[in-house]
Amino acid sequence: MIKASVIIPTYNRGKLLCNTLKYLIEHIPADTEIIVVDQSDEVHKELAEIVKNHCNLVHYFKICKKGLPHARNYGLRQALGEIVIFCDDDVIPVRNYIQNHLKNYDGEGIGGVGGRIIPQKKHRFSFPDILHRKLNLCSGAGKTGVIRRWDAHLIDNFDATAKTYIDHLQGCNMSFLKKALIQAGSFDENFGGSAHLEETDACLRIRKAGYKIVFDPNAELTHLKDARGGCRAESYREWFYWYGHNNMLFFLKNFRHGLFPLFAISSLIQTLLSACKRCNPMVIAWAFSGYRAGLKTYKSSPSP
Repeated sequence: MIKASVIIPTYNRGKLLCNTLKYLIEHIPADTEIIVVDQSDEVHKELAEIVKNHCNLVHYFKICKKGLPHARNYGLRQALGEIVIFCDDDVIPVRNYIQNHLKNYDGEGIGGVGGRIIPQKKHRFSFPDILHRKLNLCSGAGKTGVIRRWDAHLIDNFDATAKTYIDHLQGCNMSFLKKALIQAGSFDENFGGSAHLEETDACLRIRKAGYKIVFDPNAELTHLKDARGGCRAESYREWFYWYGHNNMLFFLKNFRHGLFPLFAISSLIQTLLSACKRCNPMVIAWAFSGYRAGLKTYKSSPSP
């Protein structure tokens, strides 16, 4: 019997993925499987060797369609475990990483678990740190995994050390009760590009179904945040376009539309500050072309 399935989507990060697999294989429980969903251009030689040597443990799937939510859903369909754990291909988990995720599901009504994330690097395509600090302070310091309801702003702080219930978690270190995730509709593949907010959207649907999500700092890993491969943007233009698209789609799907003016003002401020930081007014055009596209995607998507 398989209790848990660890699902790892990957794209052109063969060496990093091999390192992640070695960490997992060394301390994996007997009732756990690993599912690798590979969207890479070519199969990495060392990866092929690991899969061959651990064929009863590591199940490898090579798919052509690109996209992180699609890879997650593909892995979910293959999973045999009642708990599905998702991690990135560029992480270093602690010794009891899997066990520390699983023990939380002994609690009543738990539908998801977010683990502690220690960032080793920061990717260059992101909003300014100073902006995040100011926005987070407006919502209250010391919170973890909170969604501000009036403008859909996320407070992360996933390097915190206190266990708590949360609104959302982060995709590089998360797990779900499989039936809860499927019941909620799995991951929305309309969240394109960097897939920003695809896991947050899934969390809100799981919580709407009556499940709780908990943050457990003992389920810890280090996230290397490699700038190559994965779903990283290749340019500022691409990054800001998909940030705008996914932000708009996320808000319209999950929040009262009467709050849209507040959301729009908050989004405008964030975009202007980011454009000023980079001394590049084109940031505004890129982001708001994404917001328009997100509105179009929402209108063309089937009603939930």
